[in-house]
Formats: sequence, structure tokens, C-alpha cells
Amino acid sequence: MRRLKTSRMLSAVVTAAALASVGAGPSGPVATAATQPGTLTSDAPVTVMASGLYEPRGLAWGPEGHLVVTETGAPPPVCRQTGPPAYPTVCFGLTGSVADVSSGTPVRIVTGLASNLDFEEMKGPHGVAYVDGQLYVVEGASPQIVPSSLPKDLRAAGKEQYGALLNVTGGSISVVANPGKVDYQWSAEHVYLAPNDFPSAQPYALTAKPDGGFYVVDAASNTLDSVDQRGKVRVLAFIPNTPAGPDSVPTCVDVGPDGAVYVGELTGDRSSETAASVYRYEPSSGSLAVWQSGFSAISGCGFGANGDFYVTEFDTTGFLPVGTPYGAVVQISPDGTRTVLGEGKLFAPNGFLAGPDGSIYVANKSMMWPPCHVAPTCPGIVIDGGEVVKIG
Repeated sequence: MRRLKTSRMLSAVVTAAALASVGAGPSGPVATAATQPGTLTSDAPVTVMASGLYEPRGLAWGPEGHLVVTETGAPPPVCRQTGPPAYPTVCFGLTGSVADVSSGTPVRIVTGLASNLDFEEMKGPHGVAYVDGQLYVVEGASPQIVPSSLPKDLRAAGKEQYGALLNVTGGSISVVANPGKVDYQWSAEHVYLAPNDFPSAQPYALTAKPDGGFYVVDAASNTLDSVDQRGKVRVLAFIPNTPAGPDSVPTCVDVGPDGAVYVGELTGDRSSETAASVYRYEPSSGSLAVWQSGFSAISGCGFGANGDFYVTEFDTTGFLPVGTPYGAVVQISPDGTRTVLGEGKLFAPNGFLAGPDGSIYVANKSMMWPPCHVAPTCPGIVIDGGEVVKIG
């Protein structure tokens, strides 16, 4: 996500559309769902499924039902000063990847994805989806950030991949569209909406559209985008700043069975533990409204196999976290009842993925905290300390 006045970090991620198939009603709590599988309880076990990941973000059911996760990667090796001396040095590289973690040991099935380290935040492949036998990821940032001083090959890769929706099936990398490029230009034309932050772009999560193509949320331009089957990008809606002032940072997106689009936000610096909301976008009318509110620092969301809606909270004290970022997952049942899952057992969690048996998955230890990337001097987790955990 784009860096705010002091910090604008974090993640989000996408749910597997095939498994998040039951959703929310047009206006109120989640609609009544099928009887299988059951709703989780607050004491649902939290199990580490895989470890040794480099800043994991998005989760999806990949080829043959394998569990895959994006990694923004290790700190890139080539650093440049991209602004005045007060600006942070930005490091660029191709350290991003997609790992198959089904065996419990990460197997990188896609490597060489563009990444960058902006002060304290790793950016790279974030959202991931597996649709019609094809594996897709969405990259953070935008081509506009690539400095001319980079080596030619790295500059070319950055211009191609930053902000892009990529087809990475079989380990090859091809560009489907570049929502980051479009969003950066859109934000430059709408600076009045966020004069302290625009222009900026950071595509962060995606989900498949029922009629083909994708919905993408951009954490920096605060937009919900449509990418059609021809790769045309269109801005559908702007997620507004919170009434109290902190910037909205859209981090997750899913489609309900009603065809509506649900977008969760991590709110910006100095936001409280109840500042974040989930928005509902109605494609037929273009209307956008708050659907559920009162969350802390949403970093993932989506529907479970039984129709419950889930919100992953990066931490439970607001953003920036007060102390260690212990997070949680909030489960919202069809009648609106909320159940907190994984309390005290999740550290800076990100993303969400529904399991077919009623369990859920999140990326845990998704970034070091306090944000730094020079182990062993960091008091937080180590660079490759990321995990995928199962709840339930």
C-alpha cells in the first residue's frame, strides 16, 4: 500500500472464487446459507500448515487443489534514491514468487516476480487467483515509480510488471492488464480526493468476475477496478476516507452470490480499532455503501464455504498497531453474530482463503514488526518467518 504520512503498508489478498461461492444479501447481514459446513467457534484450533515464507500475502486453491501463496520476497538488491534526501531509498528487484505449500514445505512454482522495498514495506505479488486452469497474480506499485537509473533489464521488468495483472501459469509470466498504470493516472486526475497522497497506485487484491475478467482493489488510489476479458481496465468506485479522517486503504475483495462486490479496508495512520469497514458495491447501479463496520485494520476478507463472511484483522488495536501486531479473524454469521477466531495466536496476519470443509486459511507473520528488513537486528520475525495457518 502506498506509504501514508509516516507509513502506508500492508496487505491483502484474495479468496478462491470457486470456494467462496455463497454470499451476502443486498442490504443487511449475510444471507441464510446452506447447512454445510458448520460455523467455527472461538476456540477453533490454529494450525501452522507451512513456514519459511518471505512476507506471504495472497492465498488460493491452485492447480489440482494445491494450496498456493504469494510472497512479496526478500529485500531486493538494487537501491536508488527516488526523491529529495528526506525521501526513503527504494530498493528494486525480482524477488517475488508464488509458492505451493501443500506439502508443508514451500515449493516456488513461480519466481522472478517484481518486488520493491519502500522504506519499511515490501511490495510485489499480492493477490492471487486460479481461474479456468490459469494462475493469476496482481502486482503492487505501478510502472510510473521505476527510476531511469536502474539497470536496463531490471528497469524493463519493473515497467512491465509493477501494477500489472499477470498470468503466471506454469511459471511463465505474461501481462493481462496493468490496473496500477491506469489507477496512477486516475489518481493524478483526481488529486483533490487525497491531496496528500495522490498520485499513487498499489493494486492489492483481486477476485474473478462472474461474467469473466476480474475485480481489483487498489490500496493506494482507493479504487475498485474492473478488468474485462480483453484486459481493459475501468475504475468503478472510489473508497472514501473514514469520517474521522484516516485514509481508506482497500485490501480485499470478494463477490457475493447476489453479484454484489464486497471490499474491506485497512485504515490509515492513527486510526482506531473500530475504524475499518466492509463496503458493498452494486454493479447494476454503481452504488457503494458501508455494509459492515467496526473492524480493526482489515488485511483480508471473503465468504466461507457456508456463507459466513470473514474479516482478517492485521492487528486488533487499530493502525498503526499499539505494540505487537497480534491479529485475529472475525467471523460474521448469517444473523450478524460476530465470533473472534485465533485471538492471541496470530501475528500480523494477512489474506483469507475458504476451505471446502468449513476451515479457513490466512497468511501469518506476513511482515516483520517493527518494520525492518535487516535480520538479525530486527526485533520482529525473521525475513523468511512467514507462515500459512489453518483455523478450524
